[in-house]
Amino acid sequence: MSNKLTVGVLAKRVGVRPSAVRFYERRGLVASERLANGYRVYGQEAVGVLRFINRAKALGFSLEEVREILTLRRGGAEPCDCVRAMIERNLLAIDERITELSRLRRQLLALTSNSARKRPAEAICPILESDAANGSGDGKVSAN
Repeated sequence: MSNKLTVGVLAKRVGVRPSAVRFYERRGLVASERLANGYRVYGQEAVGVLRFINRAKALGFSLEEVREILTLRRGGAEPCDCVRAMIERNLLAIDERITELSRLRRQLLALTSNSARKRPAEAICPILESDAANGSGDGKVSAN
């Protein structure tokens, strides 16, 4: 067992919690063996796999994308073309999200100028019920 790692040792070496190691194992991303005493042990390759998973997650890759990459690699294929396609897809999604967040930021900035508006009797909060909150930006309080 000298080259095998327990879940605690593996987790500490990679900088994750043992529960994360078990989670990735249940998802089929990391393999373990069971000893006669029931303990899980992991090979040295689990260190690299877990570091890869952490890096990929930090770069915004989903676990399904990570699974696809690992499956290709374990099958003997070079996954870099697949990774490039994933990166391009993720960049498009990020650009769309940036556009959405920029629009939301403009709406929220417009709402700050509405904070001194008179409150109609039926309004809960004229700031959030104004047309500016609905995206029209004219600052009028909605009658909705």
